[in-house]
Formats: sequence, C-alpha cells, structure tokens
Amino acid sequence: MRTRSRSRGPRWLPVLVTGAILVWFGTISLSRGAERHPRLAAEWEPALGALIVWPPIVPDSLLVEIAKDDRLFLIVADQEEKTEAESTLKDLGIDPGSVDLIIDDTVGWHIWTRDWGPSALFDRNGDFHLVDPKFVGYPMSMPDCTSLLFGTSPLSWFWELFGDGEGDPTAVQLARTLGVSRLELPYALTGGNALVDGLGTMFSTCVMLNENYKYLGLGEKKFFSTVKTQLGIDNYIIVPNFEWFGIQHIDCLLKPLDEERLLVKRVPEGHPDHEPIEEIVETLSRLTNPYGRPYRIHRIDTPAYSMGHHVANYTNSLILNRKVLVPLFGIPGDEQALATFREVMPGYEVLGFENDGPWGWSSFDALHCRVRAVWDPEMLYMTHKRLEDRVEPAPSYPVEVRIRDYSRAGLIVEELKLSWRLRGETEWSEAVLANGSEPNLFIASIPAQDGGAAVEYFLSAADRSGRRETLPRVAPDGFYSFEVDSRTD
Repeated sequence: MRTRSRSRGPRWLPVLVTGAILVWFGTISLSRGAERHPRLAAEWEPALGALIVWPPIVPDSLLVEIAKDDRLFLIVADQEEKTEAESTLKDLGIDPGSVDLIIDDTVGWHIWTRDWGPSALFDRNGDFHLVDPKFVGYPMSMPDCTSLLFGTSPLSWFWELFGDGEGDPTAVQLARTLGVSRLELPYALTGGNALVDGLGTMFSTCVMLNENYKYLGLGEKKFFSTVKTQLGIDNYIIVPNFEWFGIQHIDCLLKPLDEERLLVKRVPEGHPDHEPIEEIVETLSRLTNPYGRPYRIHRIDTPAYSMGHHVANYTNSLILNRKVLVPLFGIPGDEQALATFREVMPGYEVLGFENDGPWGWSSFDALHCRVRAVWDPEMLYMTHKRLEDRVEPAPSYPVEVRIRDYSRAGLIVEELKLSWRLRGETEWSEAVLANGSEPNLFIASIPAQDGGAAVEYFLSAADRSGRRETLPRVAPDGFYSFEVDSRTD
C-alpha cells in the first residue's frame, strides 16, 4: 500500500464555546509507515454478526433482524441463562444455527458491549487479532478537556483482581469461539469514543486522553505513539467534549459513514450543546480525509424530547453489513431521521427500532452503545478513492481500488471488475481490473464520455473462499457517480 504522509499542523487549535469555556480541537497526524502496517477495521467492513449481552436491553425485533442475515453472539452469565436464552430465541423464531452463546459470569451489569468489546485488528502480516483494551467505565465530564472526571473507577481492575489473569473474559471466550488470537492493550480505548475509518484515522473526544492520563497514568504523547505502533492510527482526530455534562462519547455526536463522509447531529438552537457542536462541525470541515480531500459532512436533525433537554440520539446507530439499524424515539423526528439515512446511504436497508422496555434508548445510550460488530477475520476488503463529483472531459477516467484477500484463498482475477453505465440506462458495461503499481492495488478505466454525461459506477471482487464484495457494499443498488463538465471555455 502506498506510503501516506501528512503535514503536521498546529498541535492544538483553540475554540471558544458557550460560557467562555476554552476547549480544544486537536489533530495528531503521524506519518504512515510502509505498505504493511496494522489496520483497525471500520464499522462498515464485512462482519460475521453482532455481540450483545443477555438478557438483552435491545428490542426483540432487533435480535430477529440481526439473526436474519448475520450471526448473533450472545453473552450469557451461566448455564441457566443459556437455557433461558435458547428458549426465548426459539419463541422469537430465530434459527439456533444463527446464534453463538458465550458463557461469561463476570459481565454482570456490564451490558454496553460497544464500549468494552473487542475491535478487529489486521496486523502487518494480515493476521487477525481481537483487540482487548483497558476499560475505565463511564466517568462524567464537563466540556473542558481538563475537567475532573466524576463517578467511576477503572472496571478493568475487577477483571485483573478477580478474573483468571487472562484479561477481559468475554474477549478471551470470543477469541476462542472464532479461533483467533487476542491482543491486550495497556490503555483505554472505549468503543463508543473510538470510531475508525479502516485507513488509520480515529475519532475521539478529548475525554479519552483524560481517562488514560488520570486513571492509567498514560500521557498523551505516549498514548498517541502507542496507538500508532500497535494499531496503525496515524491520524488521531481529537474533538472537544460536546456535552455540558456527560460521558462525552463521540458516537453520540457523529458517525463516519465511510472513509470520506461524516454524519453529525444537529441539535435545536437554544440547546446547551448547540454552539459547541457547531464549532466542532466548522473545524471538521477544514480537515482532510485519508484521500486528501475535505470531509463531506452531512447533518441529521436530533429533536429534543423528554422534558426538552434530551435529544434523539440518531447517530448512535449501527452499520451492519448492508443494513443501517437506527434507534427511534417515538417522535415525529423519527421519519425524517430515517429519510436522512436513506439519502446518505443509498442502497442500504435502513431500519428503525423503537425500544419500549425499561432500558429504552436515551440521548447518551442507544443502539450503537449496546451492539458490537464481530468482524470477519477472513474478510475480502476493498477501499476506493471515488472520482470527483465533476470531472473534466478526458480520454478515459481511471478508477483505482485496493483489494485485500484476508482469507489468503486467492482472488479470482476474472471477477475483479469495474462496472459503469450512463444515468438512466439499465445495463452495466464491465472491465476487468488489472494489477496496479503497488501491492493490492487494481485499476481499470471508464472510457471517454460526452460533456454533460452523468456516469454511475461500482467495483466488485471475489476470492476462492467463496466471498464476494462490492463497493459500495450495496452495489448495484447503491453506486458512485460523477458528471463530465460540459463547459467549452
């Protein structure tokens, strides 16, 4: 893979927010190593299914939907809970063959699999590991990045003192279930506050730095250098805490939709979080994505509900393979939220889920918090720098894609394709992708088009393990597009 280097800007950029509180926006950009480097999987990459704690604090309809096309990995405390889960799932009509039940008697109330659950890491050799970080619970914080942390202590100490010495028992059991190795990390990387793009970028609020320093004694310089070395994170984007008081998890603020696009919530004017969030959006708009272009920022309205202070937490949703699973709050804004997701994720099946149980959704804890993807250790991985929305007339339009066969079964050369058509057409033209100038890089071209033409295209691949993938992953229902400039001057 091509070496990618980014210039280092000012380490900390001050932003003044409401109440004259000075908070900070930091971008730590470190040079990318050679072609073989560690890579954390992004949420939209191929997954086996999702990890949830039993008894579930998600609606039954969500369990049914996940199990319909993917696997349910359910954590139960003991054999009695296992029997109970099996009976309940049977009543819901869920195929037992779509469920893996993992016994872990240490989970207890610790039901938010997003935050302590393991991530997926492909190391420099392409080998898969479950990443098992420390977990320091849910300290509450003010907007100030150096604010005191309130209300918790490191829960990882419990596992270290009373566990079997192997770390988080669920991560240990899940690694055994999948037959993969586990990498213990010496720092906190709370899942709801650590969103990645699969290309070396991570997004967190600054409470992540505060937790690591105040609970684990890890300074920011050491933290950044360690996540770069172990996880390949060379562009760590730290945004200010955005809540007037809360756990400050970034999945309650924004959602990366792919490597180049961010979905950011928009709270009503007059809400205490409105101005801090708009300041963050302004700064995000000045950053560049892994392909060297400004992020495309989409907004989703999050109306107030429940006494006016809490807002509908739509960004706390889950992309699971070819579906987007969205929490709904029983308010008129739900329909607009679903429409927004369908607009920004064309071709995906966008599904909404209300939660009427005693643990209903909240402004700081919704669907994404309670469900953790379990990625495919042998995935067929693809990433592509899409063509610009508008291009100059040219003899051809080269399209590059990086494809990695983590199964090592081998790519099927004749199945590596670029497909394109003019808008309004129903049939796709195809070209076989050829090897590019670098490992895992493939290229084909769309032929010259007349000025004013609107072109739609997608990419596809297959390997000898039986895996097939496309970009976008929902192609041909979803696709990329560009227009050829018709100006003659």
